[in-house]
Amino acid sequence: MIEISNLSFSYGKNTPALEDISLSVKPGEIVNILGPNGSGKSTLLKIILGLLPVKTGRVCIDRKDIALMRHAELARMLSYVPQQHHGVFNYSVLDMVLMSRVSGASWFKYAQSDYDAAHDALKKVRIEKFAQRSYLELSGGERQLVLIARALAQGGTYFIMDEPVTGLDYGNQFYLLETIHSLSAASTKEKGMAFMLTTHHPEHALFLGGRAILMNEGRIIADGPVGEIVTPSEISSLYGLKPSLLQQIITTYGKYDGMAG
Repeated sequence: MIEISNLSFSYGKNTPALEDISLSVKPGEIVNILGPNGSGKSTLLKIILGLLPVKTGRVCIDRKDIALMRHAELARMLSYVPQQHHGVFNYSVLDMVLMSRVSGASWFKYAQSDYDAAHDALKKVRIEKFAQRSYLELSGGERQLVLIARALAQGGTYFIMDEPVTGLDYGNQFYLLETIHSLSAASTKEKGMAFMLTTHHPEHALFLGGRAILMNEGRIIADGPVGEIVTPSEISSLYGLKPSLLQQIITTYGKYDGMAG
């Protein structure tokens, strides 16, 4: 379980980014975090990942304080999928996925178990046929699936995703969301992987189902089941919109809360 207690963070004396954040994420959960730009979503994820220090408060993963953990230990527990990734070197898709295994092996010296994990991850996200293709030749949607496969091969229990559908076309957005949901549903039976992702799209949260956290100005303003939290009144207040603009979208998707399943 990820447990965050009274977490506050500031980028400077007069720039508070998070204020008194407390939450927990259980294995098997899908947690959708929504909020306008500058609300603290990405900062929260960076602290959980160990990319920013814990200054005030505490963050524990499976009862271990991350401030006392080495990076390699944290990497075995957390798998990160960024917004977008633009490759520089001409690695194959298989090589890109294998790189997630270096925390448990010498650099570029892989055991058979590493290859097995990489191929299994590619199979789970349905891109095994791309194994020998160049990562640079893939579309944005295909690259995001490779990054999910890499996170799977890493073997963490908790998936941290910062706006994973950014830059994808409409079809690839929902293909990616379906993949996330199917992995979560399967993982509940296997080892209880949790998915924690940020999004600006309330319809995506409704599509995935699970839990929603609304953030604004560095604070959590709502936390609960998606169907109860992602409503026209809550989302319009969060983004400063008229409820009527959201009524049709949210009402339509709300009928199918968790429709990806």
